[in-house]
Amino acid sequence: MAEHATCASCGKGLEPADRGRPRRYCSRACQARAYRARRTGETTEPDLTLAHSSTAVSPAGDDGAPHLSAERIARAGIDVADAEGLEALSMRRVATDLGASTMALYRYVRSKDDLVAMMVEAALSDVPLPDTPPQNWRHGLERAARRDWELYHRHPWILAKVLVTTRAHFSPALAADSESAFSSFDGLGLEPADAFRYMFMFASYVQGVALTYVSDVEAERRSADAARRGATSPEAVRAPLFAPGAYPRLGPAMRAGADPWDLDALFLAGLAGVLDGIEADLARRGLPGSVG
Repeated sequence: MAEHATCASCGKGLEPADRGRPRRYCSRACQARAYRARRTGETTEPDLTLAHSSTAVSPAGDDGAPHLSAERIARAGIDVADAEGLEALSMRRVATDLGASTMALYRYVRSKDDLVAMMVEAALSDVPLPDTPPQNWRHGLERAARRDWELYHRHPWILAKVLVTTRAHFSPALAADSESAFSSFDGLGLEPADAFRYMFMFASYVQGVALTYVSDVEAERRSADAARRGATSPEAVRAPLFAPGAYPRLGPAMRAGADPWDLDALFLAGLAGVLDGIEADLARRGLPGSVG
C-alpha cells in the first residue's frame, strides 16, 4: 500500500491526485508560504500542530469542518493576500484553504470587511513596537519609518487599510503604532496641533513612497498575467519614453535615477529630507529640536 502523502508545508494529510503529478500542498496558502520561504532562504518544517488541529474533531454543529478560530482564519486570509493581493481574498477562498465550509467561517467572522480588519490587527501585532524610548525625535521617526517600510514590504495589501485619512477609524494595533511614533516628540514642548502637522507630513511621505512600491508589486503581478496571455510587455509600452531626443529632460533623469529603481535608497534619501525640514522648522520657531 502506498504511503499516505502529507503537505510539504503544514504536514496535513493529502488526498491522492486524480491524475497528473502528485500533490505537494494541501492549499494555495501552504503553497504561498513555501514559496516565500524559498525566496528568503528560510527552511520550514511541517507545522504538525496545525496539521493535528486541522484533523481534530469539529465542535458540535460545525458541519464536519476542522477546528477553527478567529486567529487561524485571519492568518489564512493574510496568506492569501500576501501571495495574490486582496482581490483574491474571499470568505469562500479562505474556507477552502482551511478545509472548511464557508458558512463555518461566519461563526467567527461576520463579513469580509471584518476579516480584513482582523488581518490588519494580526499583521500589525506581528511587528513589536520599540520597548525603549528614542534617543531623540529624529531617531524616533526614523525608527517608525523603517518599521512601517518593512511592514508594507511584508504585507503590501495592508497599506490601503492604514493610509492617513480624514475619516478616523479605530484600530487598537494601529492606534498603538501611532502613539509610539508620536512619543518621538516627547520633551519638545510641542502643541498637539504642531505634533499632528509634523506627523502628517512624515506619514504622508512614508506612505506615499510605499504606494510606489505597492503599485510596482501589483504591476508585476499584472505583467506576469499579461505575459501568460501573450499581451504587450510593459517594457515595450515604455520604449517611446527613452527614444533619443523625445523627452530630453525626463528620459535622462529616469535613466540616471530610476533604472533600475532602488526604492530603498530613494526612500531613505527622501526621509532624510523630510526630517531636515522638520528640524529647520523647529529651529525657526526656537524649539529644542536640533540633533546635529
